[in-house]
Amino acid sequence: MRLLLVLALVSLFCATLAGQDTQSSAPTSLPKLERFSPDQVDKSLDPCTDFFQYACSKWNAANPIPPDQATWGTFNALNIWNIAALHNTLEAAAAASNPGGVEKQVGDYYSACMDESAINKAGIAPLQPALDRIAGLKSKAQLPELIAYIHQIIRPANLTLIDAQYPGVLFGTYSTPRFDDARMMIAALDQSGMGMPAREFYLKDDEKSRQIREEYIKHITRMLRLSGEPEAQAGEDARAILAMETALAKSAMDIVLRRDPKNLNNKMSLQQVQALTPSFNWNQYFQAMQAQAMPEYLVLAPDFFRGVEKLIASESPEHWRAYLRYSTLRSLANSLSQPFVEENFSFFGRTLAGTQQIQPRWRRCSIYADDDLGEAVGQAYVAKYFPPENKERMLQLVKALEKALHADIDAQSWMAAETKQRAHAKLAAQVDKIGYPDHWRDYSSVEIKRDDFLGNVERASKFEIQRRLAEAGKPTDRYLWGMTPPTVNAYEDPQTNTINFPAGILQPPFFDASQIDAVNFGGIGMVIGHEIIHGYDDQGRKFDADGNLKDWWTAADGSAYEQRDQCITDQYTQEVPEAGVKQNGKLSAGEDTADNGGIHIALSALENTLKAQGKNLDSPAEGGLTQLQSFFLNYATIWCGQLRPEASRTAVLTQGHSLNRYRVNNVVSNLSEFSHAFSCHAGQPMVRANACRVW
Repeated sequence: MRLLLVLALVSLFCATLAGQDTQSSAPTSLPKLERFSPDQVDKSLDPCTDFFQYACSKWNAANPIPPDQATWGTFNALNIWNIAALHNTLEAAAAASNPGGVEKQVGDYYSACMDESAINKAGIAPLQPALDRIAGLKSKAQLPELIAYIHQIIRPANLTLIDAQYPGVLFGTYSTPRFDDARMMIAALDQSGMGMPAREFYLKDDEKSRQIREEYIKHITRMLRLSGEPEAQAGEDARAILAMETALAKSAMDIVLRRDPKNLNNKMSLQQVQALTPSFNWNQYFQAMQAQAMPEYLVLAPDFFRGVEKLIASESPEHWRAYLRYSTLRSLANSLSQPFVEENFSFFGRTLAGTQQIQPRWRRCSIYADDDLGEAVGQAYVAKYFPPENKERMLQLVKALEKALHADIDAQSWMAAETKQRAHAKLAAQVDKIGYPDHWRDYSSVEIKRDDFLGNVERASKFEIQRRLAEAGKPTDRYLWGMTPPTVNAYEDPQTNTINFPAGILQPPFFDASQIDAVNFGGIGMVIGHEIIHGYDDQGRKFDADGNLKDWWTAADGSAYEQRDQCITDQYTQEVPEAGVKQNGKLSAGEDTADNGGIHIALSALENTLKAQGKNLDSPAEGGLTQLQSFFLNYATIWCGQLRPEASRTAVLTQGHSLNRYRVNNVVSNLSEFSHAFSCHAGQPMVRANACRVW
């Protein structure tokens, strides 16, 4: 799965959301949506020198990062709008006089989350049964059943192909389409267990990394103290936990290697999996997970599990109790009382993201409801905020982009006819999913209580992890969604050959029914193009029309592709001063290729649309702009914003997306159409002498 936005990073920061107030809520009126305006440009600046500053400096100056945010931009503003819209539907459900079914579930869930006084009064008590089970670990032979129990009470994550690890405890388990036969699902075992975002946080030896690790030890110590450990023991346990997580980091697959699906395609029988970790009884684990044992598993990082075996052999039960205690506390901290929420925020919010304040509780509860009961919450959201006519226009935009890519494939002089034919077949087989699922998920078996917030989280988590594991061995359902309807994001899934656009992103400034085509093609059109091109980026191109990991390129065409994509990799391997670290172009290659190719086919689709209207790219638009200028300015608008230095550093080290400034400037500097639009000339920064182009 490849995303438009750094979802894992957003998830890290969203996990720090909390609030001091129990009764405060969002206003019934929604906040202002950011819309494209020709007046947003700073005409004192030269668009050919720094287009991001030209298009965004006025917006950025007028919209500083709020103290409760790690990042802020038009993307974030839309996210806040969506959370407020979601909150309104949740408030209505919670206040309904005689609710039933889905309305009662989401209303009771939200009410339980908002009852902060009851949550604070309960303290650690709701989690005590889990802590008691962990404390009862006497032998390492008990680890499989204990870890299975923990895996069922912590919220399962949505994994992407650019995540450094599955965010969980010790390892992750889920179902995924088979690499060699995407028609069928297979159970996967993945690297996990590091509390910090990625292995680099444990292994880098620069001063900043060492400082973060010292703060992490202090954080773990305080979390253990809050859970009842004596101070001396908590400090000793914290260092043992860091040592265990560091050992996991050393065994984990490097994030760049992890991008290549060929490195992940390691099928093993249960006996072979057991041989990797003789000290961990997998039959016991799967029985405790209530999951059927399968004849074959996908082990995404075998060396990681060899490292797990060494860790089981070398570490004492006392250290395992400490590791599992903290890991459980970390995973569920934001469902506990305020001291746990505050401490979790202190490290993950302040230290890693630079966020100054905690967000209001109503916002956190709205996000959690979407996390745990997303398709139930999404039904009311879609009914109110995503009318059928918006879906129809979105489908028209998608078809226009697909037509443009078909033409682009035909125009490639470096591709042989047989490769072009397979590329056309892959694009024709793509499934376009817009807004929301055709069939809503049934949560009726999930018990939701109005006075048991942590219990609601645990029961919803168990439902979801068991639902996912039950998919193993069954036919792949290409129409399942990996995002909820209110999500402000989009993704492409190479194994199901689908592009997916939740209703949440289909609002201004991305999609605006009141705007001209040039603006919409520069916003949501580029997003559509970005996701389509992911199927043909440096890793997506390795999957065929059916989603199988299969080389469908001639040797000469594959080599020609790599040469063109290397240009992009080299271009984006650059110092990022605002982050204080260097970007690895090999890590961001897929996203950068999708940005550059996506805007190209969006521009082609716009040109075709205007031609049908008797216009061209140079035809006048609003505010004294041409159609082409409007297109590029709204492209910049969707990336206007800024990150705190801490958040920038975390993003560059752990994610495959370039920061916003580079998503704008690097892309437009590769396009001759941009030079034409703003009369730029050779030698100016936004006119790249060695322009990169794949699609």
